[in-house]
Amino acid sequence: MKGYKLLFTTFRIKKPQIHMLKSKINVVSCCLFFFLLLALFLPYRVFAYDSSSGDFKKYLIALDGQFTGYGWKDLHPEKIPWEYYRTTKNRNPLMFAIFGNNPKHCTLFLGGVHGDELPTVYLMFKLADYINENPALFKDKCIVIAPIVNPDGFLSAKQTRINASGIDINRNFPTRDWTAKAFRQWTAKGKNRRYYPGTKPASEQETLFQMALIKRFKPQKILSAHSPLNFFDYDGPSSDLNSFEKWMEQICKEINHPLKKFGYYPGSLGNYAGHERNIFTLTLELPSSDSGQGKKYFEKFQPSILKFINLPVVGSPPNIRIINNYASTGNQ
Repeated sequence: MKGYKLLFTTFRIKKPQIHMLKSKINVVSCCLFFFLLLALFLPYRVFAYDSSSGDFKKYLIALDGQFTGYGWKDLHPEKIPWEYYRTTKNRNPLMFAIFGNNPKHCTLFLGGVHGDELPTVYLMFKLADYINENPALFKDKCIVIAPIVNPDGFLSAKQTRINASGIDINRNFPTRDWTAKAFRQWTAKGKNRRYYPGTKPASEQETLFQMALIKRFKPQKILSAHSPLNFFDYDGPSSDLNSFEKWMEQICKEINHPLKKFGYYPGSLGNYAGHERNIFTLTLELPSSDSGQGKKYFEKFQPSILKFINLPVVGSPPNIRIINNYASTGNQ
């Protein structure tokens, strides 16, 4: 009996110790709650992946393997200061590069939205190389390039328009008409899997990635490269539509590339950024999806891309307009 009392006495916690333990628990709980608030409310870019990590280097090696297979030996992604904060279903980084820091003159470039539109990937990586080698281009600007929005589709054994979840990224933006029209239109057009919008909007990391870039950088202009429909298309502020169309007509005439009002779909970037947010959103449809044409397309469209970068606009979304004397004269 004495042994039991001794055992009980030895392991009994005294009242002052209980109060001290409760205080420590309260401190730990407050710290955990604080860090939870940080995770919820701090900007996502605080929690960046390490672009010098082994995983990222493996990704660049995988890209280089694809590039070599297509004969793209003049691309140097290892020289670009990439950032990434999200990964895809297949754990591929969704990366982008920033050149310059002028928030009043920001242009966003997107490539590889559809993994089988191969020359768009070349075009954007080559543009990143060119801008990186010519810093005067962005000394008073902000240029953001996301060269491959759908790396899972691009790196698959057979390149696919859709991502690893089988969803068309350019039908997945949370546009106001998505719930009423996206699935219905997809069904009415024969349920082609290449255009599947998903079961809900903004369900994909690739979609959230583009939305995050738009939210963070608030670009006045966006250029998204696609293929193979062979035209320029435009969505954006209707208040300054005439000025931009005049500028586009001149550009199209200079490079002999058609301008076509293609319209927008539920869940498309043109709808989300151009129509709903009044951002000048230009779609460059290349003439083909042939990987061997990438260099030729860059040489052809580089002058118009640089003019798009230099196109001066004033205001911020949704109140953006082109400086009229520039639009009328077509100066660079």
